[in-house]
Amino acid sequence: MTARILDIDDPDEYHELPDFSSSVAKTVIKQSAAHARAAIGKKPTKTMDRGNVIHRLVLGKGKAYEVIQHANFTTNAAKADRDTARKAGKIPVIAHDFEEWCKAAEAIRVQLADRGIVLDGASEFAIGWDEVTPHGVVPCKGMLDHVWLDTGVILDLKLTSDAAPSAIERTAENLGYAIQWAAYTRALAALRPELAGRVKFIFAFCEDEEPWVVNLTEPDGMFRELGERRWTRAVSTWAKCQAENTWPAYGTQINPLTTPAWALAREGYTDDER
Repeated sequence: MTARILDIDDPDEYHELPDFSSSVAKTVIKQSAAHARAAIGKKPTKTMDRGNVIHRLVLGKGKAYEVIQHANFTTNAAKADRDTARKAGKIPVIAHDFEEWCKAAEAIRVQLADRGIVLDGASEFAIGWDEVTPHGVVPCKGMLDHVWLDTGVILDLKLTSDAAPSAIERTAENLGYAIQWAAYTRALAALRPELAGRVKFIFAFCEDEEPWVVNLTEPDGMFRELGERRWTRAVSTWAKCQAENTWPAYGTQINPLTTPAWALAREGYTDDER
């Protein structure tokens, strides 16, 4: 695989690139190639302002913001200032919200530092690389929250309402974090071949309300294997669709609609009755 550093300052520029990414791969796996194709090159449809601002405050780089000196966005003056900030490509933030988000960011940085993690690497680090498949080469992109290039360590910040182990396991599966692990570790190994097989990936799950607790996690072997399989399958599917210029969704046949096992169990059906 070949790789290159992408010179990108604004996350919007990154999202507009037409390359394949872990987000697109998640859509291929969870929905279809047709859905993934529609998502290429588009900015996120929902701006998660709090998450983006806290990311910038913690990492020191990311989407620009502008503090709006109003109590809320209900007045015409506040709406005008909000719209002006949006047009300038900035996130409008109410002043009292900004104060709260600064506290959250500081709490997160302190907890990371208490665990020996000082963010002195590179933040919002964008990599482009090529994946080779039986159906052709797929240009890919990835933006790493924070990376220490010399040691091959990636830190990914995840804001969540619940960072308890049982909760983040469900979150990681539902949001396809294993695919992200595979994509980003492959990207870094492509950029720095000497790191192949030695890249370390840490997910920092941070609760988005006081006391802003941080739970640091590192993917285990099964998580990594699942991510690698899903990423490889998604890239190969994408390459095949590009080569054939066909973008299937759910098929043209009439698909069966079955009752899930949990619904049958709830109604008291036995294994023999199923």
